[in-house]
Amino acid sequence: MDLPRLWVGIDLIGTRLHGELVVHSADGQRVARRLRRVAPKLGYDHSGEALFRGVVADVMNGPQIDHARTEAGIECRTHWITAADGTAVALLVWLAPPPVTSRPIYNSWIMDLRKLATSPDGDDLELYGVKRAVGEYKPIMGVFRNLNPDDAPGWTALVHDAGHKREGVTVDAVWSIRPDNDWVHFWSSTTNLGAPQPGRSVYGLTVQLPHRDLDTRLGTLVRYTNASLIMVDVHSRYVVAGSGDLADALLTDEPRLARVLTQIDLNRLIAAPTNDVVEQTISIEGSLFQAALFAMPAGPVQPGSLIAILLVPAPGRAQ
Repeated sequence: MDLPRLWVGIDLIGTRLHGELVVHSADGQRVARRLRRVAPKLGYDHSGEALFRGVVADVMNGPQIDHARTEAGIECRTHWITAADGTAVALLVWLAPPPVTSRPIYNSWIMDLRKLATSPDGDDLELYGVKRAVGEYKPIMGVFRNLNPDDAPGWTALVHDAGHKREGVTVDAVWSIRPDNDWVHFWSSTTNLGAPQPGRSVYGLTVQLPHRDLDTRLGTLVRYTNASLIMVDVHSRYVVAGSGDLADALLTDEPRLARVLTQIDLNRLIAAPTNDVVEQTISIEGSLFQAALFAMPAGPVQPGSLIAILLVPAPGRAQ
């Protein structure tokens, strides 16, 4: 009997929706497929898959408590991940010979798509570099203060698709933050429930990735030009993330941020027939800034797109 020595994360919401086991991830890596399609690739033979299915079924039908058992040379470990309201979001399972490896870190979240805020729970809420309490709703903008700018479009697409894609579709994003000197990497996903509704709440799951190939071109541009970057969801006109000294100050001062955004002509970029950068000059507390607007991904601008606003000081003073 072949049993792969890895932690398997089961997407419980997807499993209950589809009526069969949906593998969220394995050893901290994205899978997002039904078990019957990926069991051989994960390392299960027919009897190993049958045993795994039986164990998961028994655990899912029992109380939401973690288990640790050893039988016939096989170690069985289970770990529940629940949302802040007690909803079971994922079940992590180790079913293989010893030794048992370290369990990947999983966090859950409930996202209010109307307010664009999330409420967390899970293994380690300190990973994000901002103070979070279980069940505490915080705007996405606050959670993503340390986000790699090149990852912001992926999260914008996830938020849009979570409210607009049909039931049963899994939407996801890979992203990284740097709360200190080192990057921390994640994969987040949610399986849509019910008819599309932009204002609904959704349950999501985030796993810490051991590594990823990181694209930091936009962040590097900001850092080496002394610019600041503000990233706005074109559909909701909500600021998703920002980087640079000025952006950091704006993201913690909503009235000041609002005064800046009222000067930005987003509609000019949305209506532009080409992918050219749109430029304009704005004033921030008496100082002139050149604002360059461009779409991410590259146009045409549409719902689910992100508008990046690059701000650099301009010569002269506002009158």
